[in-house]
Amino acid sequence: MKIPAAPACGLEARRLEIFWQYAFNLHLASPRRTGYNGKQRHLLHAAATNSPCAALYFCRAATGRKGAAMQRVKPKMSRPKAFALLFLILAAIGLVIWGGVRLFSARPVSSVTASLLPCPYNDTIMPFGKSVLYYDGVSIHCMSDTGSVRWSFQIGPDAGFDCNDTVVAAWVGSTIYILDQNGNSSYNDNLGEEIQFARVGAQYVAAVIGDTTTPRLVVKDHTGAHMDEESDAYSTLILLDVGFYGKNGEYMWTLALDVFGTASNTILNTFEVGKMNTGAVSLGEAITYAVVYENGLLRVINTRKMLTFNDRGTEDASASVLVYGWQLLDSEVPERGDALMLFAPTSQAESIFDIRELRLISGSRDKRYSLPDTCIGAAVWNKTVYALSADTLYRAGQNDSRFTTYPLPMERQATRLIGTLANGRAVVACGDEVYVITLPQAINTLN
Repeated sequence: MKIPAAPACGLEARRLEIFWQYAFNLHLASPRRTGYNGKQRHLLHAAATNSPCAALYFCRAATGRKGAAMQRVKPKMSRPKAFALLFLILAAIGLVIWGGVRLFSARPVSSVTASLLPCPYNDTIMPFGKSVLYYDGVSIHCMSDTGSVRWSFQIGPDAGFDCNDTVVAAWVGSTIYILDQNGNSSYNDNLGEEIQFARVGAQYVAAVIGDTTTPRLVVKDHTGAHMDEESDAYSTLILLDVGFYGKNGEYMWTLALDVFGTASNTILNTFEVGKMNTGAVSLGEAITYAVVYENGLLRVINTRKMLTFNDRGTEDASASVLVYGWQLLDSEVPERGDALMLFAPTSQAESIFDIRELRLISGSRDKRYSLPDTCIGAAVWNKTVYALSADTLYRAGQNDSRFTTYPLPMERQATRLIGTLANGRAVVACGDEVYVITLPQAINTLN
């Protein structure tokens, strides 16, 4: 920094010389950087002029602005405080998102509503996933749970059908039809002999054809490709029922009745589709009427016991449960956990429904329920027991000690509980009218 020469004017010149010397020394002592307020260098150079006013401004600025800038510096936030603040912000955002989801997602049904279906009651009405199937003697109609007709398939008189949640197998005479959930036919063919009945699985459709005492079992996939056929195992037997099991429905069980021996005998056969007969078991004289598959086991239910077999047909005698005097009304097999099987006393569930007691078997749990009123039907859905009387719906969870009651909204009294749909609704008959009603849910039973 160059010091201007002092003008030769006596005392005033000497004062200016002393000032510039002071400014020069201050300039050397200060670091060569911008400073706190970004203007220190500018002020120093601004002061290094020949103007007395500029020198006076420098003296005031250099002594006050740097101190003021230092007072304005804020301390930095510590790392723990920064992490705590970030956590609080993320938690607040998550709480807002959770609240929005809870607000706009489906809430548990807390009352019963009903929708009238455009069909009269008959024995052909069947749950079909979230829809309902009905056969009027000419066509099969698929109706939504609100009563609108989704599709119709004309098949003619004297037809039969079976379904799971997404596929329908229909037959008339010796011709079989396989329909998807939209009513489109993926396969139809004449099997050459009269079709007794057919059953739908996750991958396959089984049709029982031929005479009653000389039946033949034919297995197709959902596109109609031939997968398997069996007749030797059923010589002189009456085929009662067929079903599929396994992770992907790759196995098949059959129940056949031998009426030509000294005593009637029910025979359980198990197959791996397309490969071989994996086993045959004699079940004795007791009438076997249901098979439930859960956790790799077959629960075979007759009028005396519930027997347990593995997928190869080997019995686990230690897992049998006595069910004499009880009749299976409904069952539910969840994706995880044990199946739930709902029974009622045989004397209360045959022909005239007069149910006053229920029994729920699930794994090692065996629980009894006493109903508040005489009921005409009961079902299990979403791990919850429902019972229907003429004017009331009752609900109880597995751990509940009493039923919650809900009045039915229909003007006419309920006369039959037909079944449940996949979306938490039940099909109910009121005389010749058919309704779909909602099933109230407890919050702790929602998945």
